[in-house]
Amino acid sequence: MSEEIIYTSVRFSRTPPVCANDVRTNRAPLHWSSGLYSLAVGVGTLSSLMVIAVVACMVWRNDSSCPGCPDQWFGYRSSCYFFSKMKKDWNSSQASCSAEESHLLVISDAKKMDLFLGMHIDYHWIGLRNSTGSGWTWEDGSKLNNTKVISNSPVQHCGVLAKGALQASSCAVDLPWICEKSPK
Repeated sequence: MSEEIIYTSVRFSRTPPVCANDVRTNRAPLHWSSGLYSLAVGVGTLSSLMVIAVVACMVWRNDSSCPGCPDQWFGYRSSCYFFSKMKKDWNSSQASCSAEESHLLVISDAKKMDLFLGMHIDYHWIGLRNSTGSGWTWEDGSKLNNTKVISNSPVQHCGVLAKGALQASSCAVDLPWICEKSPK
């Protein structure tokens, strides 16, 4: 038997074969619908950004584009809050708030208490004081309800928000403070 060697040449096409069930060939051009889709995505994105901006404005109210709270004050619910960086004793802190037409923070309800205790703020004066015989009283005259104030000494008569708790401190200690006022 003799062996024969056969050579052949193979050429591959650069275009894929057309199949009967190929969806690419059965589809209409998407120029119009993709344009509408792009427009819808753009409008949706713009709307979402506007909603986020309005919500942020309502929550924080900390610049001139958000009316109500002054610069460097933060808005929450129906009040504006200022967290000082300076340190003063309780009486001087109270006077600083008064100079800003505000008062030291008064926590009047459970939601507000949860919010401020949940922040784990590091030692700030608040509008809470232990008057002789009256117990713990807020600056607005209301009594502290169902919240324990941690105290280490009978001479600690001023309230501090400290690391998730209300603590008593000597009113002469210099600490930062939190002021509160209504938005304009």
